[in-house]
Amino acid sequence: MSNVIVISHKSNTQPDDDLVLYLKGKKEKNVMHITHAFSDSPNRVSTCVWYKDGTSHKVWKSGDYEGYPEATIYLKEIIFTLKCILRSKIYWDTCVCMDGLCALYGMLGRIFMRVKRIVYWAIDFVPSGRFKSKTKNFIYKSINVLGYKKADEMWDLSPRMVEARKKFLGIKLEDYKKHKVVPYGVWIERIKKYPYEECEKNTLVFMGHLIEKQGVQLVLQAVPQIVKRNPNFKFKVIGKGRYKDRLKQMVSDLRIERYVNFMEIEEDTVLEEEIAKSCVAIAPYIKNLDTWTYYADPGKVKKYLGCGVPVLLTDIPWNAREIEEEGCGKIISEDLNVIVDSVLGLMDGDVNQRFRDSSNKYAKSFDYQKIFSELI
Repeated sequence: MSNVIVISHKSNTQPDDDLVLYLKGKKEKNVMHITHAFSDSPNRVSTCVWYKDGTSHKVWKSGDYEGYPEATIYLKEIIFTLKCILRSKIYWDTCVCMDGLCALYGMLGRIFMRVKRIVYWAIDFVPSGRFKSKTKNFIYKSINVLGYKKADEMWDLSPRMVEARKKFLGIKLEDYKKHKVVPYGVWIERIKKYPYEECEKNTLVFMGHLIEKQGVQLVLQAVPQIVKRNPNFKFKVIGKGRYKDRLKQMVSDLRIERYVNFMEIEEDTVLEEEIAKSCVAIAPYIKNLDTWTYYADPGKVKKYLGCGVPVLLTDIPWNAREIEEEGCGKIISEDLNVIVDSVLGLMDGDVNQRFRDSSNKYAKSFDYQKIFSELI
């Protein structure tokens, strides 16, 4: 693939950034990265960065459409995407699209005879009720189904996505023109790993979007019991989101301020360093609040393991049991006593080092260098 477009909606770093990083590193002739700010972003700007032979060639941006009707914003995205594709005066070999709307934009580029091949890389699947509006849900479903069936290649983050589409949408494996599982990965070589003796031995870390379903509140409720048995315990909460203020209030109500540190880190390499130094990581997804994690491939879990840190997780992600079987994590319940015992148990020196060794070994299977080199 010498000429590649990647289109996404985003508010945070996601796999399209890693794909573009890989393509830039390979010095592909032309790589165009078009991003449209998501609804929970601070603005509604669209950006296009065009790379030639691995270096930035052109940067284009739209105006900020924050506050405009959604229909107007999506029309802006269509026009901006097509304008970037047509202005390049290049016939693009492949267009990788990160959601149904982006796939639609790519298909419009194909109508203008500027895009040859459409790849739909789905990073989530929500069976129903993504929006409060029935009309929005109908449009969302229709656009996604169009993308699933019309894309030249379908990439899914997890094998559960195929099963879910068959169950909820009646889409069988043979309905795709071509299908692959392309999971979240990490850049193994750039992450410095820490053995137990050099890590922050009493530190638990959470990284991710701060919303209720992520379960950080369960850990906060467990902290008073944890510190009775380990007074040096620390809990790093890395991320931002609409639930953050509620979590901070909970910390204050529980009087555990000295044990909990909220952090926001934008730079991937800094984030990886902060995780890698930690003793144990946690992903306590709450089952009855989950809408998409069950079908997807949670990036935080891969990030934890790629940093060589053992993980505690509820039995929601598709690979939770595999992670436990490989000896690099443990499945926990939402019970506070289980969380307390599991956190402290995994902080034991001998146990922790054994799990760190297994995590480093297991993470090699989802090294982005390996994933993309086999894919492209």
